[in-house]
Amino acid sequence: MDEDGKSGRLGLQYDLSDSVMTYITYSRGYKGPAYNVFFNMQPRDTDALKPETSNTWEVGVKATTWNNRLTTNLAVFHSDYDNYQANFFDSVAGQVVTRLINAGSVSTEGVELDYALQATRNLKFSGALSYTKARIDSFACPAGAAASCNVDGKTLPYSPDWKSYVRADYTIPLDNGLDIELGTDYSWQSEVQYDISQNPDTKQGAYGIWNASVALADYNSGWRVALLGKNLADKSYSPMLATGGSYVYRSVPRDNERYFGVQLRKDF
Repeated sequence: MDEDGKSGRLGLQYDLSDSVMTYITYSRGYKGPAYNVFFNMQPRDTDALKPETSNTWEVGVKATTWNNRLTTNLAVFHSDYDNYQANFFDSVAGQVVTRLINAGSVSTEGVELDYALQATRNLKFSGALSYTKARIDSFACPAGAAASCNVDGKTLPYSPDWKSYVRADYTIPLDNGLDIELGTDYSWQSEVQYDISQNPDTKQGAYGIWNASVALADYNSGWRVALLGKNLADKSYSPMLATGGSYVYRSVPRDNERYFGVQLRKDF
């Protein structure tokens, strides 16, 4: 197959002041043709998928205030995808297979905000909040689809609407030149669907993960010893759910349950 694709990015920046910058960008994305390969392929499966293209606009502002102690970034974006390439359940020679298809057109749009605040010499806060509306605009249903194609207007897989993150760090200098570092963070996201067919068994509910650490560090010698506590609220979740026949397959992350650890670091 002979296919030519174009991709690139164009942006304009305008500085409102020495500490406030605005920008606008346009990006063109291209994902080339793809082929299906599975053991019971039929002649109709040998054709290449059409290239996937995307067009993205982003407008944002970046600001540094309060004597450079507070940094904030805000961005608004919109993306359109044509010939979106995705896996979908199809029937081939009487068997259900997962086949890569041109799923049609999808779009994403949203707002992202992040910040970092040096509240005092020893105390720092940081965080982020995002809202993303990722939807299937028009789904191209395969001829032998083995799953529901009624997904227009539904969410894209792996795309929660809301995500947030907050973190706090506090440093305690000691008289012997060492430092104690205290840190904690919390991340949260709304429910997410992992299957483009919108199977109710592949939906993960909203969840939040809380971590914390205490460390002893010597900045001059470049070493650090930390005690870590992960998923302190003991919240079980899955970053991936998939179906196969009458089964649901669940990916189990390392922090699926509360655990503790020790981390050693030495800079050379």
